[in-house]
Amino acid sequence: MLKRIRRHFNEKRNPHLKVQRLEYRRWRADNGETLRTRFPGLTPESTVFDIGGFRGTWTDAIFDSYGCQVQIFEAHSRFAAELEAKYASNPRITVNAFALGRDDGDFLISDNGDASSALKHDRGGLIGRVVSAGNFMAGFQPAIIDLAKINIEGGEYELLPALHDAGQLERFKLLQIQFHLFDKKHIAARDRIRKTLSLSHQCDWSYDFIWEQWSLIPSSKL
Repeated sequence: MLKRIRRHFNEKRNPHLKVQRLEYRRWRADNGETLRTRFPGLTPESTVFDIGGFRGTWTDAIFDSYGCQVQIFEAHSRFAAELEAKYASNPRITVNAFALGRDDGDFLISDNGDASSALKHDRGGLIGRVVSAGNFMAGFQPAIIDLAKINIEGGEYELLPALHDAGQLERFKLLQIQFHLFDKKHIAARDRIRKTLSLSHQCDWSYDFIWEQWSLIPSSKL
């Protein structure tokens, strides 16, 4: 009961929190998690980006089902080290111990498990490395990325505009994105990014601030 009362007052102050809660309820009712790893078009020749690898659970599901080449990006040093050890004997899975962002540099990242974020750090935070997404993509082959999962605890608000500004968004055939709602300003930020995405991609489905998927418009393919 106390939890419900607290939630009521939080949502009264911040109505967007109620919207997110109802979207999560819809996601659960629709068994949305089944959308997260079901990609019948993938083959062993496909290239996949797991941006925000954490423990590698999503990569495991994709690799076990399709045998794709996977590039994992994980800036949290401990998680990255665990991933490197986990996939050391698998040459088809590469672990990049850095985040993709607008510019090269370092940033403070919280140490909160799968919620570790550059937007919510504390005294126990770690220093993570960020690499320019434009520079990384300019030197990366193949030209087409068949699928990218983006779950980076707010970093999407920097990464996606950076990819657009570098002219790299159209290299991604399929984008599965989790937008985070840490602040009311993220509502407008998400809207701006979705408007940009719609220039080259179409939204296949969306559960606001839970998960959404965008596929490359055929005429936009490289």
